[in-house]
Amino acid sequence: MSIQCLKCGYSITEPICASCVIDEIKVWLHEQNVKRHIAKKINNRLKHLLNDIESKDYAVLPSRNIWKVSIMECIRCKKEMHLMCFYCVINQAYQIAKNNLRNTSSIGNFHEYFNTDIQQSFNTNLHEYFNTHLCSYN
Repeated sequence: MSIQCLKCGYSITEPICASCVIDEIKVWLHEQNVKRHIAKKINNRLKHLLNDIESKDYAVLPSRNIWKVSIMECIRCKKEMHLMCFYCVINQAYQIAKNNLRNTSSIGNFHEYFNTDIQQSFNTNLHEYFNTHLCSYN
C-alpha cells in the first residue's frame, strides 16, 4: 500500500518532508535579491504554511485503520513525514513567492530551481488525458 498525499491524492514518491522543502526554499530566497521586509513576509507565510501542513498530520480516511498506516520517513532529516508530497508543498510555496515577489526573474528562477514547470506540465497533461479518455466513456 502506498502512502498518498493529503492534498493531491497521488502517491508520495519523493519522501522529503515539508520542513526540509521549506528550509530549501528559505535558502533559495536568501540567494535572491529581495528586500529584507519582503523576505521576512515570505518567510512568515512559509512558517504558517508549515504549521498548516503539520496540523494535517496522520489524517486517514475513516474506513482505514490508523494503526495499519505505515509512516514515511524523510530521506533528508530522517524524521517522520507529514503526509503532503514535495510537489504540493512546492506549489503552495510558489504561490506565496509569486504573490510577494515583483521580480519576474526571481519567479522564473524559482521554477528552474525547484522544477515546478515539469510538475505543472505533468498535471496539465494528466488532467487532459483523464478528460479526453476517461470522461468520454459516459
